[in-house]
Amino acid sequence: MSTKEKNMDERIAFGNSLSEKRRESGFSQEELGLKIGKSSNAVSRYENAENTMDVHTFAKTVNALKASPYELLKDLEAPEPDSKIVSLFFQIQRLDKNKKKFALSMVESMLDNLAGL
Repeated sequence: MSTKEKNMDERIAFGNSLSEKRRESGFSQEELGLKIGKSSNAVSRYENAENTMDVHTFAKTVNALKASPYELLKDLEAPEPDSKIVSLFFQIQRLDKNKKKFALSMVESMLDNLAGL
């Protein structure tokens, strides 16, 4: 399976979980959209795997649905742990507050740039 196909499968799984949890919570797409600052069309696009949420919208959604992040991500395949990545994040965790903030912003920036390639 290609990376593109895997990403689409993950988006579909997330959309299904989101739709299920939204309905369990008794919200329409419009009601959830109002709670998270998005339109009902945006909620529909998330549920139908036509668009992905940014982390801030995800956090608002989790709070609005009174769910844990894992409830929405339950159907996603867990990535294989990478000891090098884990080691790097432990190193970041040991930094003082300002250096940690800088390191994390650099990692986020690099990931954003790589995602655009």
